[in-house]
Amino acid sequence: MKQRDGIQADRVELRARAEDRLREKPRGSQARRRDTTEETQRLVHELQVHQIELELQNEELREAREELEEGLQRYSDLYNFAPMGYLTLDSYGAMRKVNLTGARLLGMERARLVGARLGLFVAAECRPVFDGFLQQVFKSREKQFCDVALCQEQGPGLWVHI
Repeated sequence: MKQRDGIQADRVELRARAEDRLREKPRGSQARRRDTTEETQRLVHELQVHQIELELQNEELREAREELEEGLQRYSDLYNFAPMGYLTLDSYGAMRKVNLTGARLLGMERARLVGARLGLFVAAECRPVFDGFLQQVFKSREKQFCDVALCQEQGPGLWVHI
């Protein structure tokens, strides 16, 4: 019920803003002929107010879209260029998103990592711990932590905190 009241209040406020704008900035079609009936004048006024309401809504939508685009760009920059490896897994342990640092840690291009199972990059001795970790995460949907070694082509595995 509160949401409906809020929507109604928004409509009333939008109508008031449109009326104010119409009074401030008369339009050419507002110049009324003396022989125009009162009903026609009222209808013309209603159409003008409605047009201004739509213009105001379009302005608000444009501003909201710009804010969303800026926010998405900031998130994308933070995610992609973070000094920490980030990746998103599906319930099967396949990578859906990987940032640049994560790809560097796994030693492969990001495009090739998408769809690959993270478990394949976990050292063999740590896979049972990692598999149990994944099962627990997706079962409980709660924050979990795990330390495992990643396979490295040269040298000992790199330990990571997941």
